[in-house]
Amino acid sequence: MQTKRFLLFMITSVMVLFKPVNAQDFKIGFTVTPLGVNDIFRTSLVCAPGYSAEGFYIIGITCQIPITFLLDVETGLEYSKHTIMISPNLPPNMDNTPYKSNFRLTTIPVTLKMNFLKYLFVNGGVLLDLDTSKSRPIDNQTGLGAILGVGLNYDFKFGGTIFVNPYLKCHSLVPFSSERYHQRLFDSGIRFGFMYRFSK
Repeated sequence: MQTKRFLLFMITSVMVLFKPVNAQDFKIGFTVTPLGVNDIFRTSLVCAPGYSAEGFYIIGITCQIPITFLLDVETGLEYSKHTIMISPNLPPNMDNTPYKSNFRLTTIPVTLKMNFLKYLFVNGGVLLDLDTSKSRPIDNQTGLGAILGVGLNYDFKFGGTIFVNPYLKCHSLVPFSSERYHQRLFDSGIRFGFMYRFSK
């Protein structure tokens, strides 16, 4: 029940953020992150299993709202699936065979994008994550995180924009759960996207 309320809050947040664009130009599009690396980090804990990255992918929708000529606000909704390899730390007489496991996140990013030199930009902001995994190989990643990136974009005359955006994310910097040695997901990748400009 708590998960459903949180998901409703996330969707409502996106709708509220989209509402102000009725009075100005804005862009809506889709994104994909097919390439990247992920890692799990936490304060050292004796006898804890080991984790290694096995990759991930992200798909999403995005909305970009201009504030000034140089500054935009970007938000949207993303779905990601992460795969990790778990190496159990068990006594010698028990099965220590490494195995793969998956977990999924639904994320609302809220970032500021600064444009310069016509084609270049930097972006950074916060992430609101909901861990939607049915079974979790790591601590619940629901919480607030952060993102920082750089990129290139090109605007076409017909109103379309393509972009490429290398980034670094840290999830669950402020977790909504209370594990003492909370695990945090880091991922970095290259986000590709297409957007179309709508005008009033």
